[in-house]
Amino acid sequence: MNNVEAIIENSFKISGRGLILELRHLEKGLPKDTELTSEKSGLSWRVIARVLYDHAVHEQRIFESEATEYILVRFEDQEKEMNSINRIKERELQSIFQYFLKPIHHDTRPEDREKLIVQYPRQKL
Repeated sequence: MNNVEAIIENSFKISGRGLILELRHLEKGLPKDTELTSEKSGLSWRVIARVLYDHAVHEQRIFESEATEYILVRFEDQEKEMNSINRIKERELQSIFQYFLKPIHHDTRPEDREKLIVQYPRQKL
């Protein structure tokens, strides 16, 4: 069986919200509590929710298996808003999606381009 992988494209912290990772993966979503473990460091992160943006949600790919959280963003003008929507759409066409994650027993971010092994949560009986 092949390991399912996600690749870090970018990561950043939002004050008061937590860690957001941009992940490239070919799955049909990453459900809440999915664990992502670094091939390099062995550190793990847990998926809290997929990030959706209020101004672009009508354009974003939605996976039924995912928990979602919204980020509200305001723009100076409609052109900047459209640029943001187009960037989100382009990233998603490249299978790059944003997630809120929680580090497991550490307080670090993974490095860009780092490979993470995806471990789905066990199904409750």
